[in-house]
Amino acid sequence: MPNNNRNKSQFFQPMEHLSELCYRKAITVFQLKKNFKDMSSASISMPSFVINKPETAPIAMILVVDDNAWNRETLVKLLLEKGIQVVSAENGVKALELIASNNFSLVLLDAKMPKFNGVEVLKKARISFTPLELPIIMMTARGEAKDIIAALELGANDYITKPIDFPIAFARIQTHLLLNKSFREIEELKQNLGDKNEKLETANRRLNRDLEAAAAIQQAQLPDDLPTFPGVNFAWIFEPHEKLAGDMLHVFPIGTNKVGFFVLDVSGHGAPAALLSVTVSRHITGLQGEAGNKLLEKPQKILASLNQKFTMDNMGDNFFTIAYCVLDLTTLELIYCLAGHPGMIYLPKGSNPTVLDKPAIPIGLFDDSVYSEERLQLHDGDRLVLYSDGIIEAVNPEKQSFGKDNLKSSLHKSSDAKLPKSFKQVMKDVKDWCKPDRPTDDLTILGIEINKNK
Repeated sequence: MPNNNRNKSQFFQPMEHLSELCYRKAITVFQLKKNFKDMSSASISMPSFVINKPETAPIAMILVVDDNAWNRETLVKLLLEKGIQVVSAENGVKALELIASNNFSLVLLDAKMPKFNGVEVLKKARISFTPLELPIIMMTARGEAKDIIAALELGANDYITKPIDFPIAFARIQTHLLLNKSFREIEELKQNLGDKNEKLETANRRLNRDLEAAAAIQQAQLPDDLPTFPGVNFAWIFEPHEKLAGDMLHVFPIGTNKVGFFVLDVSGHGAPAALLSVTVSRHITGLQGEAGNKLLEKPQKILASLNQKFTMDNMGDNFFTIAYCVLDLTTLELIYCLAGHPGMIYLPKGSNPTVLDKPAIPIGLFDDSVYSEERLQLHDGDRLVLYSDGIIEAVNPEKQSFGKDNLKSSLHKSSDAKLPKSFKQVMKDVKDWCKPDRPTDDLTILGIEINKNK
C-alpha cells in the first residue's frame, strides 16, 4: 500500500539548486535554429530524432506521478490554479499506460515508489520519447545524490528536491514547457515547409528570446553569492564571448573544514560548449553529501572519474580542461590537479608571482589518461588565481598573445588592491591589449586570498 501519511511539511518547502539540464532544450533548439537559417526547399536535412506526433501541439498537459496521495493532489491543485491541464497517476504502471496513450507536455515523476519506481518508469519512457519530445522532471528527497545522478544519466531533463518550494518548481516547469513548445513548433514547421519563411522568422525571434533566457539561467549557475569561509576571500569575473559560454567556475564547501573550487573550459563555443560546461559543473557539485565529499576532497580522483564519464564518444567530439583545487581551511594546505588547463598564478605575499603548471591531458581525449595531485602550503596574505585560456590567448593587432607574463605582471601591479578590483584591472589590460578588436574567447578568472585577520 502506498504510504500517504508522510509529514506534509516535508513536501512543499524551499529548495536550493538550479539544474544545468534546463539548458538541454534551449541549446538543442538553438542548434535547430541554425539548421533552419539557410534552409531551402530544394535541399533539407532534418535531425533523426523525430517520431510521429500530432501535427498541432495541445494545450500544456502535465502528468503528475506520486504514490503519496496528499503530495499528488496538492501538486495537481496548484498546477490547475496556474491554468495547466493535469492528469495524475499513483504508481509507475499507471504512469506508463497514460504516457503511451496521451500527448503530455511534461511529466513530474516521483523517484521513490513501491514496486515500480520512478527511475524504472523513466528508463522505459526514454525508449519511446527523447528528452526533447517528453520532458521528465524527477522529484526526489534532498540529499539523494545517487538517485539524482542515475536519473540524469538515464535522460531526466531536470530534478526538484523535496521538500518542494512550488514557486521555484513552477519556474522550472515553465522553462521546460516553453522549450518543449518551441520544439513542437519546429517539428510542425518541418512538416509545413511550403509557408516556412514567415513562420521561421517568428520562430527565430522566439528562439532568440529563449536563448537569451538560457544565457540568463547559465549566469544564475555561477556562485553569485560566494560562500563565506573564515580567513579566506574569493572573487571571480565571468565574461562570455557569446550569449552562452564554454567556461564555468564554482566554489563550494566540502564538509565542515574544506572548500573546493574549479575553473573549466570546454573546447569550442556557443550552445554545445555551454551545455557540456554546465553538465560537468552540475555533475561535480551534485556529488556534495556525506558519500560524495570523500571523492570531492581528492582532486586526482575527481579528474580520473570525469575522464571516465565524459569521453569524446559521448560528448560529440568535445573535450575540456579543468583546474580543480581543495583547500583545508584549518591547515591552509592546498591540493590541486590540472587537466590540460593553464597553470595557476600563485602570488605569495611580498614576493613575485609564479606559475603552478603541471602538464596533463584534457578530460575526454584518452581513456587511460593519468592525473597527479600537487600540494601547496598557503600563508596569510597569499593569493591564488585560476583562469581560462581566453585571457592568455587574447591577441593584439600584431597577433601577439597576452600571455602568462603579462597576466603575472597585471596581477602583481594590482596586488595591493582588493581581489575584485585587481581582477577588473586584469580584464581592462586584456581588452586594451586586443583593441581595436575585442577578445575572441570567453574570459574567466577566479581567485582566492588568505586573510586570517578577517
